[in-house]
Amino acid sequence: MRGALVRAVVLWLCIAALLTAAILSAWSAVARDVYGAGSFARSYLQALAADDAAAALALPGVALSSAELEEAGLPADSSDALLRSEALGTIENVRLVSDVTTTAGTHEVTFSYRLAGQPHRTAFSIMSGERTFGLFPSWRFETSPLSVVRLTVAHTTGFLANGFELDSRRVAAGSEGAFTSTVPLLTFTPGSVDFSVDTPYLTASVDTATTTEVASVVDAKVTANATPGFVSEVQMQVNEYLDGCAAQQVLQPTGCPFGMLIRDRVDDLPVWSIASYPVVDVQPGDIGWQMPATGGAAHIVVAVKSLFDGTVSTLDEDVPFTLSAFVTIRNDGSLYIDLR
Repeated sequence: MRGALVRAVVLWLCIAALLTAAILSAWSAVARDVYGAGSFARSYLQALAADDAAAALALPGVALSSAELEEAGLPADSSDALLRSEALGTIENVRLVSDVTTTAGTHEVTFSYRLAGQPHRTAFSIMSGERTFGLFPSWRFETSPLSVVRLTVAHTTGFLANGFELDSRRVAAGSEGAFTSTVPLLTFTPGSVDFSVDTPYLTASVDTATTTEVASVVDAKVTANATPGFVSEVQMQVNEYLDGCAAQQVLQPTGCPFGMLIRDRVDDLPVWSIASYPVVDVQPGDIGWQMPATGGAAHIVVAVKSLFDGTVSTLDEDVPFTLSAFVTIRNDGSLYIDLR
């Protein structure tokens, strides 16, 4: 009887030990897979992969103040214009590579992934905070996963970031009206941003900024060039302006680049025409778009009476001239052409 009782107690103790081990194992698995540092970093990457910038930015340790940016070695005046869902790149195949606890108690968590189709890895430094339910630790990024793209925008103020329209005048103080400016833009790490310009009048090749290391600064540049449509529009307006000059039946058309001085008496109204229009070439200058001084020719036909002997002859000749212009693209997309 006594031996049976001992066996029963031992059996129950074994069962209790197994249950305790199972509970501890389950707790450890939950702590690792649901509440672990790797899970915390994964939730950040999953938010980026889901184009949910707000969720990624809301995680502890991501958002930074100007002072914290400076402490992290990043420009304090960096704009948050790229920290939005519309400007996020494509992140796929997110996998945990390692989760190493350092001597300081922080976790160095490394993930692999494909960014814009290319394989990359990023290491995150994560520290624990207060425990959830008194059991599971909470986490925060010890080093924010934000980085900065130092973007130079040449010959324009408007640009595209992964297809999202931005304007340097609105994202960086001091760049108002600048024909070329450099703006610091906060971006998530990892991240891939294609910068470009694509308007009816301006175009620029894509320059991709890729950030795979947290708290890093990378450079990118977009240089806008005039499109054929830009040149055609300026050419049309130049031609219209010269046609208006040619319509004036005077020797010196007002506000025009050509005219004729005659010592004799004009016996009839002069007739102007444009023999050759300047061939427009729109180029970037120091402060804006310009058409450099370009040659053309007007043609005049007018009857002239000699003051010496009263004979009448016809003046029929080309009159060469040069024309330049300063071109501004207004905010509404129209052109203002200052002809000189």
